[in-house]
Amino acid sequence: MISKRQLKSKIQATSNIKQMTRAMELVAATKMRKAQDRALKARPYAKHALSLLSRIVALASLREQEGTLWQERTEGKVCLVVVTSDKGLSGSFNSAVLRLSLEKAQEYQKNGEAVEVAAVGKKAHDFFLNRSIPVTTSFLRFSDIVGLEDARPLADWVLNAYASKTYKEVVFCSTQFVSALINHAQFRQLLPLDPKELSQEPVNHVDYVLEPSSKEIFERVSEELVRVAILHFLFESNASEHSSRMVAMKNATENAADLLESLTLELNKARQSAITQELSEVTGAANALSA
Repeated sequence: MISKRQLKSKIQATSNIKQMTRAMELVAATKMRKAQDRALKARPYAKHALSLLSRIVALASLREQEGTLWQERTEGKVCLVVVTSDKGLSGSFNSAVLRLSLEKAQEYQKNGEAVEVAAVGKKAHDFFLNRSIPVTTSFLRFSDIVGLEDARPLADWVLNAYASKTYKEVVFCSTQFVSALINHAQFRQLLPLDPKELSQEPVNHVDYVLEPSSKEIFERVSEELVRVAILHFLFESNASEHSSRMVAMKNATENAADLLESLTLELNKARQSAITQELSEVTGAANALSA
């Protein structure tokens, strides 16, 4: 049977845990609101970037002379960019992405494809170090609220690696933010770019002068489109991370509160039992003296 001292010690420890998880929940909620705001504001920007590229394609008649970012390749490896967090305590946020990415990587390997992982976040880096899939590079220690400076090294590496023809495909495995309570792990091909994603907007037939040239503009805008897509993936993942951590800490706080209530009830029962025993002993001693 647990002593009252042990119960008091457990109650104190549980109370401390409850305070910590509550504080972490509030911090995660604050970060989630900032990350969510960035993610939602980035969506229209990504949409308009596609629209701009569609207009340039239509005006310059470049559908037959698409750049290197649009051409399909038959030779090279597959680069799987896995986006996770550097920290834990975020529920199933990391495990869902890691499980999906491992399944996809094994699927590529079964089809005879060579796969390499670009790990974004310490969790992805540590996970694939113990797997049969090589990690070609890692990007760690991102800001709590991801910004352009965090995305730039990753975008530069992706564009340079693809330009060197090391990879025939670059695919992202990350988390899509839906709401504070819902997010989904998703798998999307980034390169080569898919012409089907271009919006089919009507374009007025007006003679435009394109400088320096329609081809150069097309190539530059295509690169910027890739950068926008990568930044958008990171924004969505960052918002999902903080929302998952907020929910996880909320559940931990509620569990600590339930445990605290249970331990307090057990302590009160132990106290009541001890008082009852002491009264019985006093009453028995009094009866003995009277006799």
